[in-house]
Amino acid sequence: MIAQSYLQTVRDDLLARVTGGDILLNDTVSVPVRAVAISSHPVAGMQDAIALQVSAQYVASVPVITSAKLRTSTGAVVAEKTAAIEMDGAQFVDLTFVFEVKGGA
Repeated sequence: MIAQSYLQTVRDDLLARVTGGDILLNDTVSVPVRAVAISSHPVAGMQDAIALQVSAQYVASVPVITSAKLRTSTGAVVAEKTAAIEMDGAQFVDLTFVFEVKGGA
């Protein structure tokens, strides 16, 4: 079992790294992260998981999202998702990135 104090350290580190970062859509459009928060609810099917809820500003120039990379302020990729999300002018998308912390033997 992973100690709660270690999970809190990991959460704080991830939050600090993505604050001020961006989301790279379709490997071409960089959208600044507007808000990021640690999820306060457990993640179904994952033990000791950490969920980051990330919001970015709306971008009208991307009609379909095929990939999203969460990056730090220095450009390092923290997580990546692939999808086929068609955007409508009246829609907003909130992305949730889930990290599972595992201990080693």
